[in-house]
Amino acid sequence: MKKILGLVVGLGLVAITAGTGYAMPLIWDVGAASAPAYGDADTLTGVFDQIAFASQTSTIQYDTNGNGILNVGDRFGDAGDLRVNDLLASGIIDKEGLNQLDGYEVTAQWSDLTGYVAGLDNADPTNTRLDLIYDGGTINFYLDAALDSEFANPAGSAPPAGAGGTGFANGTLIATLSVLQGLGHTFLDFTGSDLANQGSVELSLQFSYLLDDFWLNALGVDLLDIAPVDWYFMTTDMNIDTPTNVPYDNALYIAYSNQNGSGEMTVVPEPSTLLLLGGGLLGLAFVGRKRSRKE
Repeated sequence: MKKILGLVVGLGLVAITAGTGYAMPLIWDVGAASAPAYGDADTLTGVFDQIAFASQTSTIQYDTNGNGILNVGDRFGDAGDLRVNDLLASGIIDKEGLNQLDGYEVTAQWSDLTGYVAGLDNADPTNTRLDLIYDGGTINFYLDAALDSEFANPAGSAPPAGAGGTGFANGTLIATLSVLQGLGHTFLDFTGSDLANQGSVELSLQFSYLLDDFWLNALGVDLLDIAPVDWYFMTTDMNIDTPTNVPYDNALYIAYSNQNGSGEMTVVPEPSTLLLLGGGLLGLAFVGRKRSRKE
């Protein structure tokens, strides 16, 4: 009986640990998204741990309570364009021509990220701090064999940056992710000046679609052959650069910004599966206890 209870407790601890997820090293088979082989005989990248990306966003800050000024609780909507710049690993890897002529590009686009102001320090209008909570929205990732994406502000250093580029939703859809939660903070100047390198955002996203045979683990096995799509997540960490806010119709303002950041995939069993596992183990412990009493 003690052994059974020990097993229950031990696996319970494993389940709790799994709730935080663990990183999933990846291989892309770019051929599954119609990209050609580049420099070798196959269309497989090497194993990588993270993607590195650049993005530009436009964030509309609404006056949710209608009092004409920015307050905690006021909601915002965010649209953006993203380009994967690199595949990150400890050594040099085969990237199958990422962002190279005759290779391919991976981009993403969104138009419906939402959230609200969770904290506000506006004592200094030249350096107002906003703490942000993200609570919804969807991001789509695409692979395109044509290098045709272009940011609204290619230089990425002068406003307006913001969404509105071209070619970010071209090619084959390789993934769809939904925002579970996110935390951010940024500083804005409400006197008309620009601020540089001011802020960060961390997002937790859940996959709802993965292109078959494109997303592989480090052994080359399709992730969808290992676990259901909704067991996979991505965490991103972004720096916000050159935020600029200007008046906007029917809202307090629109903020344009550039980001650079990275993302990694994690895998976590869904809560219902963990509950079923826990229930089964508790049942096993109960049966074991009854047997022990009879003996």
